[in-house]
Amino acid sequence: MKGYDFFRPMTELDLDWVLSIEQQAYDFPWSRRGFEQALDDGLAYVFCDAQQHKLGYACFLTVLDEVHLLNFCVAPKCQRQGIGRVALQALQKHFCAANYQIMLLEVRVSNAAIGLYESLGFVQNGIRPNYYAAWDYQDGELVKVREDALLMSCALKTD
Repeated sequence: MKGYDFFRPMTELDLDWVLSIEQQAYDFPWSRRGFEQALDDGLAYVFCDAQQHKLGYACFLTVLDEVHLLNFCVAPKCQRQGIGRVALQALQKHFCAANYQIMLLEVRVSNAAIGLYESLGFVQNGIRPNYYAAWDYQDGELVKVREDALLMSCALKTD
């Protein structure tokens, strides 16, 4: 995809924008503290176009040779344009080059991004019951419920 300059490290200067996008994209957004922790861990990135306009972000945690995708978001106005695919492919290559072996994630079972993840080599490994907070209409009222998480992984290297 031309015109994109994926990706750069997230900084504190990005946090207001990231929090705004997080609140637009999710019913149960991360807190500022969650993103500050990701910055402290040094594994938070922003996706930008060639003019350095922010398009989305990702936060990771690493353990040994595993990299865990904790938060991956394309700004709602930029979704359905292939940005998520290009960004995640670039991040997979980045972590592969850094000798990580596997990328892991949890995703809501209702999330349309499951198809994207599968198309990029992720496989389903299991279910984490009642992992996410969610909203549901019950008897005409909006109530807080729980939603399962799908556990997925993708090999970054083959032996």
